[in-house]
Order: sequence, then structure tokens, then C-alpha cells
Amino acid sequence: MPASVCWHPEEQRRDDGSVRSVRSAWLVADVSDDGESQTRYLAYLGKRPQVTKQLREECEVLYPEIKIDWVEVARAIENPPPVVAPDLEALAQHWSESVIEQGYEPIEIEARIGRGRQRPLSDLSRLIEDAGVVGRIERTSGSIMAYMLEFHPNYAYAVAKLYVLLVGREDELERLEEEEPSVFRKMPRADQVKFWRGSVERIQLSLNS
Repeated sequence: MPASVCWHPEEQRRDDGSVRSVRSAWLVADVSDDGESQTRYLAYLGKRPQVTKQLREECEVLYPEIKIDWVEVARAIENPPPVVAPDLEALAQHWSESVIEQGYEPIEIEARIGRGRQRPLSDLSRLIEDAGVVGRIERTSGSIMAYMLEFHPNYAYAVAKLYVLLVGREDELERLEEEEPSVFRKMPRADQVKFWRGSVERIQLSLNS
């Protein structure tokens, strides 16, 4: 029963009450129970995991039957797997499924995206739930994202912001939240649209680079 490392999303609350998403590591092992393989969680390693003497000693005492290659564990910690998210077009159509696959609750993520006041992702879903509407959108603009960027730039921005959150680009996410329109950061409508479109275009460019 060799041990390995797995990563799960986790929300971290800052001193100012804001929340950011991080990935934390766990030490796990596949164990057999009545002929079925199950994942057993051995130790929580956190968002900055390390192989310490204390960790090794505790695991030796608690799990003597589990083989732990600490060199492999250290290598896995140093090289976490990349977070995979769909492209923006696919994310616009299947955002809730993507969120669930990453281990989040859609309602919590949407509250984060809309800053607790708006539900742009749900509004987008209602707009494109009809296949006929999607067909018209694609004929009009070529893609859902292109249409949203032109006619509903706040929806396009919500999708781009969700992408940044899912792939763990914390610096970009913090930049967006510092600069975006909010209760505390008032903007004329024209400036809001300019910000939404500019942010989406910047994120799209980074995806293609």
C-alpha cells in the first residue's frame, strides 16, 4: 500500500475577511476494504507542504503497514500537477460542471465571482440554456464569448475571472478584484465596460501565448 500525494482546493480567509482559493496537499494511500480499493487520507500537508522529521516519525507510528517512499513524496510536493480548466468558450457553457470537478460548490464560487451581490454566471446560463439561442449567438458573433464580450461584457468577464480562479493564478485574481467595479470602487458604466472587455482580452491573450 504505497503512499502518494493528492491536492484539493481550499478556501483561505485573510485578515480583512476576504477569501482566496488555494490548493492544499494531503498524504494518501490506496487501501483495500472488502476487496474494494479506497483512498485513505493519512496526513494533511497544507498549502506549503514539507517532508519533516516529525511527519515521518508520526506516519511510521500511525501507519506501520503502509509503505511510504519519502523521496517520491518530496518530489510530488515539489512538482504539483497543473490545474486544468477548459478554455473560456467551454467554461462559458459548462461552468458549474467545471467548478464541481475542481471540488468547489457552484453557489460559493458564484458569490465570489459576483462579490456577493450579483450572479452573472447564472444569468449567463439562463441566457444560453436554449440550443436555438446558442445557435443564433454563434451565427451572429462566431462564438458565445465573442457575443458576450460585445453585448454582455460583464458575463464574459465573469467567465474569464472564473478561469483565473480555477487555475490558481492568485496574482491575476487579486489584481482583478482590486481594480474591478464594486460597492467601494464606483465607475461610470462606460468605464466598467472598458474594464470588463480589457480584462477578458488580456486573459484570452495569456491563454494563447
